[in-house]
Amino acid sequence: MDSPTPHLILAHEGPVPLDILEAFQAAVAVDGLKFRREARMGERASGSMTLLAFSGVGLFLTKAYFHDPLGALGPAHAPVLDSALRELGRRLMALPFRRPTARDPVEVADRYSPVLSVWTERDADSRFKMLIPVDPSPASLDAALSTYLTFAQAYHTGALEPEDLEILAGVRPLAGVALLAYDDASGTIQPVDPFEGRGVVAR
Repeated sequence: MDSPTPHLILAHEGPVPLDILEAFQAAVAVDGLKFRREARMGERASGSMTLLAFSGVGLFLTKAYFHDPLGALGPAHAPVLDSALRELGRRLMALPFRRPTARDPVEVADRYSPVLSVWTERDADSRFKMLIPVDPSPASLDAALSTYLTFAQAYHTGALEPEDLEILAGVRPLAGVALLAYDDASGTIQPVDPFEGRGVVAR
């Protein structure tokens, strides 16, 4: 018998403290939520391709999460997930990790953290990967994660504005991954070009 599709998958690689992962799992737990935690092998990548690779901890929100037939997840569970994800982000970003050597100009791959990313399905053939900046302020980290969850919910329930859908339709996934990031100036989610670091702001 096939296992039911999980709603949330918390995947990790490397020496991530298990208490951080367990605390997140406990925080999001509700009746009906199918949660899976899995360890992954490290991926070898360099340069801009590191943006397409897995991060130390990656949270996958599957399509099933947004289309739960019992109605216990999605909008009803959103405040729980939002709070738990922000706490997970704070704890992970406080961990020591190797940062890139400063150089000018800073390459786009060096602007984002290798510690945390959030993934959602884009379509049958690709995924969105939400990148987290290196060394964000607590307020910026909270805003980035909360805004992305709002975006993901709107995308999967058909609530995005037509102009936002048009922008996203123009994003060509690379190796099945469409990169997104939070823009502090506009308070929006925007596409990220892994090679040029230029994107069009999604209002």
